[in-house]
Amino acid sequence: MMIGPTNLSLTLEQLTGTDAGSVDEAPTNMVRDLIGAWKTPLDQLTGREIGLLISQQDGYPYVLDLVWPMLEDDPLLEAEFYPGDILSSLMRADDTTWRDRPNYKRRLKALYERALRRPDDETEALRESLEP
Repeated sequence: MMIGPTNLSLTLEQLTGTDAGSVDEAPTNMVRDLIGAWKTPLDQLTGREIGLLISQQDGYPYVLDLVWPMLEDDPLLEAEFYPGDILSSLMRADDTTWRDRPNYKRRLKALYERALRRPDDETEALRESLEP
């Protein structure tokens, strides 16, 4: 099922109608951070929050709509760990990630190829992250 474009000024809670819970009751720091990200308007998320949502395959397809223009601008976009960490997470994402945004899946390989055209020292961590 294809859904319409995302209003990036809304939170994931608003977009999904799901209450993420209380950050004060989160059992772990990571869950606390995820809940906090769900309560933050998408266009105000930090790189770290975006990276966390993507690495946990959470907030899709809305987070994809947020990050995709950034990746088109720079496929080596870095959330927090290394250049290309967001692209690496998406390259390893399961098929359900793309259910509502198949157009992104079709463009993923081209983004990866663009990233690999950059100098080796810029792409080393990305390459290593995708090694079997």
